[in-house]
Amino acid sequence: MGAPVRLAPVADSASLYRRHRPQSFGEVVGQEHVVRTLSNAVTQGRVHHAYLFVGSRGTGKTSMAKILARSLNCANGPTLEPCGECESCRTIAAGTSLDVIEMDAASNRSVDDVRELRDRVAYAPAEGHWKVYILDEAHMLTKEAWNAFLKTLEEPPPNTVFVLATTEPQKVMATIVDRTQRFDFQRPSLEQIAEVVRRVSAAEGIEAEDGAVALIARSAQGSFRDALGTLDQLVSYGGDRLTTDDVVEMLGAADAELLFETTDAIGAGDAAAALRAVESLARSGRDPGQFARDLIAHLRQLLVARATGEVPESFTVTVAQPERLAGQAQAIGEAKLMGAIDALSTAAANMREGDDPRLSLEVALLKVTRPALDASHEALLRRIEVLEGGTGGGAAARSPGESSPGARADARPDGPPPAADIGDRPAEDPPTPEPRSGGAPSSPSSKPKTKPEAASGPGPVARAGEAATAAVASVELEIERVVELWPAVVDHVRSSGSEMLSTLFAGARPLAVDRERSVLKVGFPTSAKFNKRKAEAAANVERITESLRAIVGEGLRPQYSLIDPEEVHPEPSSAGGEMAEEELIEMLKTNFDAREVTGEPGAEAREEAG
Repeated sequence: MGAPVRLAPVADSASLYRRHRPQSFGEVVGQEHVVRTLSNAVTQGRVHHAYLFVGSRGTGKTSMAKILARSLNCANGPTLEPCGECESCRTIAAGTSLDVIEMDAASNRSVDDVRELRDRVAYAPAEGHWKVYILDEAHMLTKEAWNAFLKTLEEPPPNTVFVLATTEPQKVMATIVDRTQRFDFQRPSLEQIAEVVRRVSAAEGIEAEDGAVALIARSAQGSFRDALGTLDQLVSYGGDRLTTDDVVEMLGAADAELLFETTDAIGAGDAAAALRAVESLARSGRDPGQFARDLIAHLRQLLVARATGEVPESFTVTVAQPERLAGQAQAIGEAKLMGAIDALSTAAANMREGDDPRLSLEVALLKVTRPALDASHEALLRRIEVLEGGTGGGAAARSPGESSPGARADARPDGPPPAADIGDRPAEDPPTPEPRSGGAPSSPSSKPKTKPEAASGPGPVARAGEAATAAVASVELEIERVVELWPAVVDHVRSSGSEMLSTLFAGARPLAVDRERSVLKVGFPTSAKFNKRKAEAAANVERITESLRAIVGEGLRPQYSLIDPEEVHPEPSSAGGEMAEEELIEMLKTNFDAREVTGEPGAEAREEAG
């Protein structure tokens, strides 16, 4: 489009964002779809009589309207490059043109105001070729005012353009929207805001560090006007040389190092380090609310970098250490990142409602670093991720001693010897005693040895005892895991829309896992017969099975029974899987269909024969 044309500058006492408004379509940063459409309309002589500019504050709606007016009314126009020297260009730049009428609809919203505007529309342009009416915050007009203005907007006099600018298009009457061409102004990216800040700094002779520009762009929250307003304030604070420390000091923004340290504490589950970061923040006098927002933005960057596997180029504006960010993204699990963002977002909302900022921030960080303090469903999922080695990125990061969901305890190299399932026992070495022809089981010593090494090795019952010990260790580990996750299962039932069903399990607890039948035995107190009967309904059984699959990782079907209220699940042995003799004998009887033999071999048979 050629070199940008600078028009007559506004007085030096004006703010930066007024002095450095874009003066032509070529100077506009972003909004390519709006620039292209309006440029083509000007060059092709297809200017519409009414436009609706929609977008958040500071995105350039009013500036674009003035650029359109300048392009239409320039002495050399209509043109895409206003000369900046003619009377029309100078008066529009200064805001004194008789042909460009700006009206704030927030303060001029009545029927009388619109009638006055309607009467002025009939007059021809005084200086230029077109009359341009700019209604800012158009959604503030009353319904009566819109109705009074409707006919004029639909059929205006020749060479008249209406530009309605609004941040809330849903409040504009549908009959008005139908008569306009709508343009949605996008929020500028961090790079685009940084580009404008650098351009204005260069024009004003301001030296700004890259870190300072990045912080200004982030604090603007998608508004060019806010970014330049902050730059103007910083010039008054620190002069023509802006450092990152100056921006941090004035804005109360968290610097990158404090964000990285706090995030490291979240990843390591170090509550003390997280609280020390808050203490450092408080001593520096910075705003906890701003720190929470900065930390949320940082965690969001980690989440995106983890999902994409790389640090996007758009983050280079706000990230001074992209390598450190990439490493931190891989070191923290997604569930923990999501949980931290949720907790901090809740804390920020509570701060806006009047809660103590520091207390809200500390509580949020404690919930993230110590999930056991948080009983919510999301916190339980984070605890599961920790159990599964989620901080390393999933199963690949688990240490050899850790177990995955539903994994067998006998798979651990440091655990007891593997125990074969009943269906997988080798035929040549059955763990159960062979019955005699008379029906009495033989003793271990009377069984003929089929292998040479069996003479010195343990007998079948002894080996069965070792297998039973390993099986008990595995069963205990699995039922203990289910017991730990049971509150999350009940909470999952509640969150899935079955709150009434979840209340039935108030006193219920898991008792055992039957791996062969994929059954979870659940006990109800004897006083809860009604709850047990309702839970046994087919639909309710399916819901519990789905929740067990979602939380535990296996589709175990519940099997309910009544238990004594005093009965509790036996604690796992602290001897590393060793069992007392009585427990071993009882386990052999139950799992291997064995019977206890006392006295000499054959004594039991003689007693039965006698």
